[in-house]
Amino acid sequence: MFCIFDLDGTVICSKHRHATLSDGSLDLEHWIENSTPDKIAQDSVLPLVSLMRKNWRGGHTVIICTARVLADADYAFFMENDIPFHTVLSRPEGCTMADTELKDIQLRLYAQNKGVSWKRFSANAVIYDDNQAVLKRCKDIGIRTQDAVVLNRILAA
Repeated sequence: MFCIFDLDGTVICSKHRHATLSDGSLDLEHWIENSTPDKIAQDSVLPLVSLMRKNWRGGHTVIICTARVLADADYAFFMENDIPFHTVLSRPEGCTMADTELKDIQLRLYAQNKGVSWKRFSANAVIYDDNQAVLKRCKDIGIRTQDAVVLNRILAA
């Protein structure tokens, strides 16, 4: 099984670094300015990380698929907070593609690079994400979806 996890709002709480524009979209400039090692160290884990760890221990392939551009401080945070993964798919530096397109392309390339047909990959994959547009896209392309906001509420209760 391919268990695909988003980061922000899914397994990591980074609200203190998040701001939105008047149209409700992410203020990317603010995000970039607040992606310093000190601010990243202030992030915290969300309850869904327990399922991520359980999938890891259960022998499933754990994939981080994020719209973040990752830095060394992010990887240090993963290690310090026991966030396990086999593969990380992240936004390339300078890429401004919408999250839905980015994650669709990244997952298709991952399957192709692993020599797995899309039909086989999508039939054996589940994605955990807080972004409704990403969940809709993944469902449309055949990947089982789980709403991270709902699951984190359930797990926190």
